Amino acid sequence: MWLSKCLEGMAMNKLDKIKTCLTEKQDEMRRELNLLLAKLPEVACLPRDVATVLEFIHSHAFEPSLNVNTVKQRCKIKNNNISTRFRVVLGLGIREYIEALRLCAASRLLQSQRFEVYLIAMAVGYEHQETFCRAFRRQFGHPPSGHIES
Repeated sequence: MWLSKCLEGMAMNKLDKIKTCLTEKQDEMRRELNLLLAKLPEVACLPRDVATVLEFIHSHAFEPSLNVNTVKQRCKIKNNNISTRFRVVLGLGIREYIEALRLCAASRLLQSQRFEVYLIAMAVGYEHQETFCRAFRRQFGHPPSGHIES
């Protein structure tokens, strides 16, 4: 019993370290995104609802409960076409955008840190390692463990 609690405590300490690292990476990614957005004059013309959704996603990207329905509810968007508008404006659907953001953060963590894959999956918002690994393979063409070595 005490061993499982000890191991759970060790995992939580590692998870806290990953979350700290992730926060730093997230801040770095936000700065990079803001620099890129500042260079694009058409960004100023983003529809208000799309800009609201983008801001919300970036603020809550690593929360496991974040999905299209959550975004619509929390942004109080009544327009059922927001997913289509988001895709037309940004070239990705809301779900795909969230996944890309999470996987980009996971990729950076895998390259810069030596944490277990399941902890990184949890830190970037995946509840199940298997789901994370499938998404990672789909995005990068190899499993997360292969990314660490590359």
